Amino acid sequence: MYWNRRIAILVSALVIAAVGTSILAFLRRPSLDSLSGLSGPAEISVVATEGTSDWTDYATGSDTRLAILLTDDESSWLGLAGGLKSIGVPFRITRDTKTAVRHKVVMVYPAISGQLLDADSLGMLGQHVETGGTLIATQVLGGGLQGMFGFDRIEQSRSHSEIRFTGSDPTLSFIDRVEEETVRIGNPDDETQRIGAQSFLGASTVLASYEDGSAALVTKASDQGGHAYALGFDLGFFILKATNGRTGGASRNYGNAYEPSVDTWLRWIKSIYVQEEPHAITLHTVPEARDLAVVISFDVDYTHSMSNLEVYTSLLVEKGLLGTFFVQTKYFDDYNDKAFFNDRTLPILSRVAISGMEIGSHTVAHPSGFSGIPLGDGEERFPDYQPRVLNRARVWSATILGELRVSKFLLEHLTETEVVSFRPGYLATPERLPEALEASGYKYASTATSGNVLTHLPFRMNFSRGYADTTSIFQFPIAIEDEIPPHMNLRLASAIELAEQLSDYGGSFVMLIHPNVTGEKLEFLKAIIPVLKPYSWFGTLQQYGDWWTMRDSVSVDTSGTETSIVVTVTSEIPVYGLRLDLDPAWRPQSPLPAGMTFSPGALYIEEAGTEVSVDFLISSESP
Repeated sequence: MYWNRRIAILVSALVIAAVGTSILAFLRRPSLDSLSGLSGPAEISVVATEGTSDWTDYATGSDTRLAILLTDDESSWLGLAGGLKSIGVPFRITRDTKTAVRHKVVMVYPAISGQLLDADSLGMLGQHVETGGTLIATQVLGGGLQGMFGFDRIEQSRSHSEIRFTGSDPTLSFIDRVEEETVRIGNPDDETQRIGAQSFLGASTVLASYEDGSAALVTKASDQGGHAYALGFDLGFFILKATNGRTGGASRNYGNAYEPSVDTWLRWIKSIYVQEEPHAITLHTVPEARDLAVVISFDVDYTHSMSNLEVYTSLLVEKGLLGTFFVQTKYFDDYNDKAFFNDRTLPILSRVAISGMEIGSHTVAHPSGFSGIPLGDGEERFPDYQPRVLNRARVWSATILGELRVSKFLLEHLTETEVVSFRPGYLATPERLPEALEASGYKYASTATSGNVLTHLPFRMNFSRGYADTTSIFQFPIAIEDEIPPHMNLRLASAIELAEQLSDYGGSFVMLIHPNVTGEKLEFLKAIIPVLKPYSWFGTLQQYGDWWTMRDSVSVDTSGTETSIVVTVTSEIPVYGLRLDLDPAWRPQSPLPAGMTFSPGALYIEEAGTEVSVDFLISSESP
């Protein structure tokens, strides 16, 4: 009896050990023969530590730029700088009031008060407006300048969530849509998700009001033609909250709709700058001087999607277009699906890549809880990296760096191209994703809808989705996605309308499509492409990102007189496909350099080096 029990226990232990060994072998074994023996990546991903971006990086430039007088260098100036870069307004940051008022247009940020500015500085700002200059200020909290802005006093509150433009000022002439007339600065249904704001009492000219009718934006003109504008909230802080996805439900929509709550403010500043600075030049936001930037992208995260890839690829090839395919490298079975990254599907992916399409990463495991998994150690490698989705809420053995590193490694091995673009499953964006992307060798991300970030313009992602430091990773918000009812072919008209809205100021039109079916989604693409083509640029996310990286490095400065002006363009990268918007009265004084063309109001740089200058004559005749 005793020995029988001992034998039974021993046999049970051997069985358990055998099963355990089998399970371990399964977990460790590559699940496809074509990648047998492959191991990597070999290099370690080192995540940078957070620093603090330096405003002095933006301290140079000509006096014809927009001047930002920074009254507090610990403020959210980074949001304002990023927004101006996106909309294409050249600017210069300074802490010196004398330097600022040499510019025709000055923006004081984050606030005006007697604590932040001394009496001499306050006097210079007042004199600037009195002698014909333009002053924009956020948060006029004191300093005795309220009369210059045309109000008596302020009332502070955290109760505001919306601002409605009601004035007829020329700087607001671009506002012609309902979504632009009223914009969000907080969640109307949650008072904890709102920012501090000031109402201007006794204002003479109100351009915009809060939902309770109190003044949010006021202006006053001087006798000499100067203008003073006061805005009642911290615009830089608001932009950072929005682009970092921290507005707490302020958006009016998730996607597939127009949400310009950030863009409207940026366009307003651009409008002031262009109207008030005689030598204003701005950078267009779309490659090749088109009106709209279109990226057709696919999230490949389902068995049946793999079989449909060639159908969508053929359509794009037929139309003469390239798209981006974000591919999940699922080499194991789990709760979500079978292992569809296998010997049968890899040749399909290879053919998609050979056709010229971009292959981007869509993670390894595609967990819904991607935002909650640990960062990892940066040493995750295939085939040892074996995450598993256990259910809708749980994932086992997954890390952020593992999902980034291993998927990138496998896709690069398969396609023999560099993988630089990333999109997570469920658009889940962990706080540490920006620096993890940077550490893993990515350049571009499309991880949020335009509704979530309140903008339709690209921007740099910040370290830990925070407020102090920026990364090299560019974010490209999604305008159209396929999973919100009704079916895509039934909302073609609204998608076209959105594209037209964005084309007014050169927005981006990134489409997210899951190729799990063809039918209605293919029908949608066949119908919308010919409508957009006449005024749109089409390309991959990498192509768009490379162009945006170039544009981000461009500086434009001017010097001259009332009758002539020299425009100097410098860049860290050779300039290509970039339009500069300028006064229609300007005419080139001499033949343009090679690779450049001119039309009234625009200088187009098809191709140039890292520095080029053009001489213009300023005509007194109307164009």
